[in-house]
Amino acid sequence: MKRISYLLLLVFLTSIIASSCTSGKTFAQQLDDEKALITAYIKRNNINVLSSFPADKKWGPNDYVLTPTGLYFHLVDSGNTSIPDTLQLKNTVVDRYKKYTLNIASDTISNWNTIDFPYPDEFVYGDLTQSFKGFQEAVTYMKRNDSEAKIIVPSIIGIQADMMSVTPYGYYLKIKILK
Repeated sequence: MKRISYLLLLVFLTSIIASSCTSGKTFAQQLDDEKALITAYIKRNNINVLSSFPADKKWGPNDYVLTPTGLYFHLVDSGNTSIPDTLQLKNTVVDRYKKYTLNIASDTISNWNTIDFPYPDEFVYGDLTQSFKGFQEAVTYMKRNDSEAKIIVPSIIGIQADMMSVTPYGYYLKIKILK
């Protein structure tokens, strides 16, 4: 009886080991591919990568800031500037976004129109259980109602599915801030 148990255990362990050995790429190789994809996208779109935010707050049409987390951020519209920065911790942020791939033939994954998504997304600023790190960081820089930004989000700060597949995405993001 013990031999059968050992034999079954051995078969089980062998099948686990065999299934875990794949001929696919390692995680490090996938990260290198992701970096190459982002670099190619930047080159293809003539994006000017800055190491810091513009001092005069004037963004060129293709100026993106590369943040320490790896987020590429471009402020399209600073929103309602008649009032000081409105974003505070625990505010509800209502967002609309267009998500697209960075491939040569870019695909729009999701759109912000009300036909595709009748209700906008909402998340609490500062709560990573409701939104991913890339959006939270982008909203930090946007700060105001009606602001718009373009961002490139590497998988490591994207949604969990993007982390697992090591897939970066671009977003065109619009926000409203609720108190």
